[in-house]
Amino acid sequence: MESIGEKLRQARESKKLTIKNVVIDTNMAPTYIEALEEEDFDKFPSETYIIGFLKTYSEYLKLDSKEIISLYKSYKIDESATPLEELTRPTKSQFIMNLVSFYERYRNLVFFGIVAFVSILIIWGVWAMNRSNVQIDGSDSVSQIKKNYAESQNSIIKNITSLQLSNDKGMPLIYKEEAIQFLVDNKEVVFLLKDIGDNKVTVNFLNNDNDIVLDINKQVPVILAECPREILLTLKGLTESRAKIMIELGRNLKVEIPNGVDGQDTNVKPVTDGDNTKVIAQNDKSLKITFEVEFIQKSFIEIYLDGNIKQKGFMPAGSREKWEASKNIQVKIGNAGGIKCKINEKEFVFGKPGQVANKLITWKRDVSNPNVYHIDVKDW
Repeated sequence: MESIGEKLRQARESKKLTIKNVVIDTNMAPTYIEALEEEDFDKFPSETYIIGFLKTYSEYLKLDSKEIISLYKSYKIDESATPLEELTRPTKSQFIMNLVSFYERYRNLVFFGIVAFVSILIIWGVWAMNRSNVQIDGSDSVSQIKKNYAESQNSIIKNITSLQLSNDKGMPLIYKEEAIQFLVDNKEVVFLLKDIGDNKVTVNFLNNDNDIVLDINKQVPVILAECPREILLTLKGLTESRAKIMIELGRNLKVEIPNGVDGQDTNVKPVTDGDNTKVIAQNDKSLKITFEVEFIQKSFIEIYLDGNIKQKGFMPAGSREKWEASKNIQVKIGNAGGIKCKINEKEFVFGKPGQVANKLITWKRDVSNPNVYHIDVKDW
């Protein structure tokens, strides 16, 4: 049986065409034309590229592109260890086809059902936003918080609400004698709404003897022992029984800048132990980016270190590489799910098997603290 490569080569030669002629007419790279005729499919970054080039080249040579692609798929089945019935199984399962049939028959009913479901979700979302919290009363940790507060303040917490800050902000609606619990960089913080007055409220933080008075629309900074960030409280509104308080996280209180020679920073200090992707430094001159890759599957990689190309081509499964740059690393992976990688010793996932990933890895200065840099990974 005549192979794919032989069919393509014979068709080209019968038309007295050279590789160079094909390149000019189709804009295909000569490397890929030769790879198709030699059936060296490993030179392509993914299956999608192979199918696309086969279609373009066969149509250019006036061959039946469907037949060529069918030959290629048969070639892959013969090459694969996967059973034939698994590879040729229809993409849509019987369950999916039944769902499609049901949708076509009851389309209007499905539409109104979806509208009703979305409406319920919106109503629930509005309610959740107004609440801005999750009730956690009844747990052992809550009982302990109530006990500690009662012992230290001679006051009673009627209820504790857990608040999850979004983008370092939250605005719960708090009842009198209700406490709010939230995390500041993994540090638990709890404060109680003790009293409500005319255009002001009184709050008290757990393990802090001093009451704090909040006047309407006036921001009050709070610094707590062992809390890594400044907490900013603003009373936004109130009724006789409850108050709306804006909670924001302010400046970092625990950052210590290492001293260098002649005022220059010569050391880089991780903000968190064991995490080298967020560091303290006075400038970016001494910063380094390390990129370690373990190739689980055969994968294409193209990598630039500080703008200079370092590697381009296929890497075999089982191989390992480590690169280092000062300012940035640009990397293209032909099979994102076929690798395991670490950036400054922290694991990163670039994508799923078969996906092409193009990433730029750089250091980025923290907006809230100019002496803190963190690794930034984005598409390029």
